[in-house]
Amino acid sequence: MQNQFFIAPVYVLLFSFIFFQNVKALDYKAYGFIQPEITSFLNGDGRHNQSNKNFSAFAKGTFVTYLNNNNAKITVNSIGRIDDNDNNRTYIDFQKLKYEFFFNDYTFRIGNELIFWGVNESFNIVDIINQSNLAEEISGTKKLGQPMISLSYFNNYGNLDFYLMPYFIERVFPGTKGRPRLAFEVEKNNVVFESSSKKNKVDVAIRYSTVVDDFDIGISHFHGNNRSPNLTFNNKSFKLDQFYPILSQTSLDLQSTKGAWLYKLEALLADNGGEKHFSIAGGTEYTIYGVKETSSDLGIIIEYTFDDRNDFAFNDEGVIALRWTRNDINSTSILAGVLSDLGGNSNRFFAEFEQRLNDDVKLFIDTSISGNIDQNDFTYAFKEDSQITIKIAKYF
Repeated sequence: MQNQFFIAPVYVLLFSFIFFQNVKALDYKAYGFIQPEITSFLNGDGRHNQSNKNFSAFAKGTFVTYLNNNNAKITVNSIGRIDDNDNNRTYIDFQKLKYEFFFNDYTFRIGNELIFWGVNESFNIVDIINQSNLAEEISGTKKLGQPMISLSYFNNYGNLDFYLMPYFIERVFPGTKGRPRLAFEVEKNNVVFESSSKKNKVDVAIRYSTVVDDFDIGISHFHGNNRSPNLTFNNKSFKLDQFYPILSQTSLDLQSTKGAWLYKLEALLADNGGEKHFSIAGGTEYTIYGVKETSSDLGIIIEYTFDDRNDFAFNDEGVIALRWTRNDINSTSILAGVLSDLGGNSNRFFAEFEQRLNDDVKLFIDTSISGNIDQNDFTYAFKEDSQITIKIAKYF
């Protein structure tokens, strides 16, 4: 993405200096995959005159090397896609391009990083560090690398992480021919920030995590540009303009394992551009091991999310899903369920199948089917975008 290439020269100089200072000790691992994909939309052409088929190819590569007698590490993790229809979905991103130095109980990192906070399967409301690429996946689960400097401290009482983020990455939305996409196209060239420093505002975050008996606990605070912009309709351009407010967010994530039961909770208090709000999401997962005396496992997942903002897209939603794992040599699994708007009358069905075809080839089949969608629901824009996607990944 252009944001990543803007800061790339700084990284190149830094990593070149570190690398050539330690080149004699180079011992590395390199691996990745290439994944052609085809998507068929079951409702015909889109409401914005998009194609009913989409071809693309996704690739991911990882390079890791340890330096200074394993006291330092360089990681490069890059992803990219070439898309047949949507220019916004053709990109390269360095999710990780970082140097790490380990000393005593501390780890120092500089460069692009991918940080995940949260415990839920469906609603990761506390995950805030990295920007979402909605052109890649409209749900916002696909993330872009975030430039940062971080310091981690480890002891018997838990882990303490500090993050300093000097450059902001804007959200990526589907383009004119992207599918699915919002009811109106998002304007890329009319972006406003609450902060006078705009993209150069220094964002900060701190997180404490620990394990107490059966509980995994994480407490976090973030202050900086909100990763999710407010979108407003422009009467002149007939597009959506973006406004990024300043966000202060304090959050808790909690997970507990009790035998075959897994309990999960995420909660946050936030001030988003002067508007305070509360969000909570959680649920449970129960696993039946050895279904009917076979090697298969069956997980039952129930999750719910609530947000006290009436105009928020996911303010009263629930998910019920089943995860079947065959535990065979081909790693066969199926995840299927339904996402429902409990405050309205909308639902969407989904299924994900995966299986290894041989040692270095894997098949994925993802399906998303619109059920009954209320006209006032956020997902009404995607009502005619039921789809099935076939992916074949070749690993190397």
